[in-house]
Amino acid sequence: PFPMRGDLPKREPGWVKEWEDKGLYKRLRDARHGAPKFILHDGPPYANGQIHMGHAVNKILKDMITKARQLEGFDALYVPGWDCHGLPIENAIEKKHGRNLSRDDMQAKSRAYATEQIAQQMVDFQRLGVLGEWDNPYKTMNFANEAGEIRAFKRVMERGFVYRGLKPVYWCFDCGSSLAEFEIEYADKKSTTLDVAFKAHEPAKLAAAFGLPALAKDAFVVIWTTTAWTIPANQALNLNPALTYALVDTERGLLVLAESLVEDCMVRYGLTGTVLATALGEKLGGLEFEHPLYDVDAGYRRLSPVYLADYATADDGTGIVHSSPAYGLEDFNSCVSHGLALDAILNPVQGNGTYAPDFPLFGGQHIWKAVPVVIEALRNAGRLMTTKEITHSYPHCWRHKTPVIYRAAAQWFIRMDEGEGVFTKAGEKPAKTLRQIALDAIEHTSFYPENGKARLHDMIAGRPDWCISRQRSWGVPIPFFLHKDSGELHPRTMDIMDQAADIVEKGGIEAWSRVTPEEILGAEDAVCYTKSTDILEVWFDSGSTFFHALRGTHAPQFHDRGPEADLYLEGHDQHRGWFHSSLLLASALEGRAPYRGLLTHGFTVDSQGRKMSKSLGNGIDPQEINKKLGAEIIRLWVAASDYSGDIAGDDKILARVVDAYRRIRNTLRFLL
Repeated sequence: PFPMRGDLPKREPGWVKEWEDKGLYKRLRDARHGAPKFILHDGPPYANGQIHMGHAVNKILKDMITKARQLEGFDALYVPGWDCHGLPIENAIEKKHGRNLSRDDMQAKSRAYATEQIAQQMVDFQRLGVLGEWDNPYKTMNFANEAGEIRAFKRVMERGFVYRGLKPVYWCFDCGSSLAEFEIEYADKKSTTLDVAFKAHEPAKLAAAFGLPALAKDAFVVIWTTTAWTIPANQALNLNPALTYALVDTERGLLVLAESLVEDCMVRYGLTGTVLATALGEKLGGLEFEHPLYDVDAGYRRLSPVYLADYATADDGTGIVHSSPAYGLEDFNSCVSHGLALDAILNPVQGNGTYAPDFPLFGGQHIWKAVPVVIEALRNAGRLMTTKEITHSYPHCWRHKTPVIYRAAAQWFIRMDEGEGVFTKAGEKPAKTLRQIALDAIEHTSFYPENGKARLHDMIAGRPDWCISRQRSWGVPIPFFLHKDSGELHPRTMDIMDQAADIVEKGGIEAWSRVTPEEILGAEDAVCYTKSTDILEVWFDSGSTFFHALRGTHAPQFHDRGPEADLYLEGHDQHRGWFHSSLLLASALEGRAPYRGLLTHGFTVDSQGRKMSKSLGNGIDPQEINKKLGAEIIRLWVAASDYSGDIAGDDKILARVVDAYRRIRNTLRFLL
């Protein structure tokens, strides 16, 4: 019997139940017992919110590939997974219960919330006809996976890749935490540009550098910036040693500017200028200038020395860059390489975005709101040359969509290039750097479509060290004890990591949270050490799943396979996400990629090519389509689409798919 009508919305739920009742997935495994394995490792969706059409496309593609390999004679396993820790879940809990929860409370509520979300998503994935090991998925919050992650972290340390550093890292005020490169997106932001004058502290030395006997007026170096809030923390000025600088006589004193930008600057400032002398930047190194608020408040009575740096260019502005080492990577590197001590770096901006309460003139103010106040103070001090509003591309937090800043914070990093790690095990350090290992691994990976290779290669080639620590509660702990005076790690750190992994394996991350320093270190040592409350960032969780899931919790299924999965399959945004973090961790742990092939698909878009989103209201909802047309229609739409690019779907497109489905059905009926 093969009825004319599919009646999919009514009949499909029965099929799904029947497959589950009969243990179909297990029967498929038994039928291929001993056959060569095909492993598609599931990129874990995040355990938060209902599934959307992008999830549906992803899971259906995985299902089709796995079933096709099964039919070709492979033992094609599919173990679904979930990413369970991290900030979006903490945010959901804070919205519901407020921000003042204890760590224990936050962890308990987060675990319960993630469990609920997984149950809801699992039903929706099964309803799409996806077969897999649904009774035993991997979850990054399972105790064994959390413990496996600590063991992976220990191994990365043994191989010499982990170090602690004070460095400017991306910082989101809404997250209250550092962000990794993967968690940044760029969007337009309105900013105020300003040109600010720094007065020469020793005019005679400046005159000599320009080959003049003396200066007839006050002289100033002028900088251009888009971040007014960084000026109060200025500690240096950067000039390019190879650029020619001019000393220009104007109505507002003598100004030092890049020679090629003098004309532009005069127009911008509304001044007429005469060039008195020129000199190469290298002649100006070491000269000192006064902070622009030097005469306004004793807290700013400091000097900014000139450091020579190639990143000062004459592309725009004035050819001179002001340097606040806590708030810019190049500024930081330049100041430290010129001998500025780490504890001398000014870092007044707190984690919530406000200046420290005791910070002169601007204490307690939020930096974005302080911008006009800073500009007004500079204007009153006679140090503001001009300002202008601009719109420019600026880094934003991809969760909150709010602007982020660079902010210096002591964090744990995975090193990309040469250098020493903490607790490197003798003889374990690879001969190549992590960057070299990862770039080599890309050469041994197949990419579908091929252009993914260049994309991942460029991202690895240019990325900075990976900041892996976060200042949150819901995540895998960094189980360190730091000396209260020196900040050094406890000499038994590597043993403590094994202890921590064993504790977490029995009772989850909550059990480690409750452990006291006395229990681990003994009463005598505990007095001298602080227990770190940092956690590993969530990309470390999912990036290490090949280690703690494929080769850990689910190893029995995969035991007779080589080290890599055959395929990772995700949206093309994962070149900077899961593909990226997995590659770095597998390279650090094992010197190779965790996958043989990478397949990427596009985003789901509407018929006008706009990405489907709740805010635009242009999405089609898989749950609704299942009820109205049936999951088979979604599957046929996915099968009929060229998924190497974006995948267009709306009611009209799906109506055409329904039409095609009817024809296929009627043809089958006719043949029968």
